[in-house]
Amino acid sequence: MAALSWVTDPYQSEFMRNAAMVAVLVGVLAPTVGVWVVLRRLAYLGDAMSHGTLAGVAGAFLIGASITVGALAAGVTMGLLVAVLERQRRVSEDSAIGVVETFMFALGVILVSRNDNVGVDLTHFLFGQIVTATRHDLAVNGLLTLVALLLVFVAFHDLRMTTFDAAHAAQVGIPVGAIGTVLIVLISITVVVSLSTVGLLMSVAMLITPAAAARLVTHQVATMTAVAIGIGGASALGGLTLSYHLSTPPGPTIAVVTVGWFALAAGWSAIAGRSAGIAGRHHVGRAVAASDV
Repeated sequence: MAALSWVTDPYQSEFMRNAAMVAVLVGVLAPTVGVWVVLRRLAYLGDAMSHGTLAGVAGAFLIGASITVGALAAGVTMGLLVAVLERQRRVSEDSAIGVVETFMFALGVILVSRNDNVGVDLTHFLFGQIVTATRHDLAVNGLLTLVALLLVFVAFHDLRMTTFDAAHAAQVGIPVGAIGTVLIVLISITVVVSLSTVGLLMSVAMLITPAAAARLVTHQVATMTAVAIGIGGASALGGLTLSYHLSTPPGPTIAVVTVGWFALAAGWSAIAGRSAGIAGRHHVGRAVAASDV
């Protein structure tokens, strides 16, 4: 009973229940999109987009517009700029990402400097402030999550084809460029939904870490997605609960918990790989012994 009350006590108040629901949305969406980010080795793009989105957030603050719209617009703009630069044969993907990230982040810092009050308010979005989530935040994040999950479901086959064999996908008529743009939009939505939970700077933790952990234990995309969602949800709720009892910031605590799951997955993968290697050597040894007889 004590263990059960330790888990349920934090959620006796409405603001913590709202926080829990917002955390679950991030715990489901971020790993779902993160699977494709990890498989395509685009972790740097996810990290860069989380920094570049600062320009949209700061700009929205200054003109009194919606933070969600500003962040989403900045994320999509950054992704499209990267795509344009990549078309230059002498510009590599990581170079394009680095250039655009620098521009967007610097622009965000300049916009923040235009108003001192903005800098104070922006800390909530940089590091997360999940306990202030309202019903309106929950509704907006829920809608964005639903749209993103539907996009993943509809484009699942094309995402898989372009991820593992882009050349063949293009030959059979799949619009490789358009699918890449869809993924950029998905990453942008994920960063926006993460604003109030882990914040801009740590959104990459929920985007990359659960998917990377799942990648260590399975090679099937569907199974990897399911495992990543399980880790993401457990990290979101577990981190939120821990932050309540330890009086630590929720966003960073959630991020640390995701790394804990990754460490467990890495340990399990190492043990399983060693066991498989030993079993393989024993099998070879028995085969050699049998051939000698």
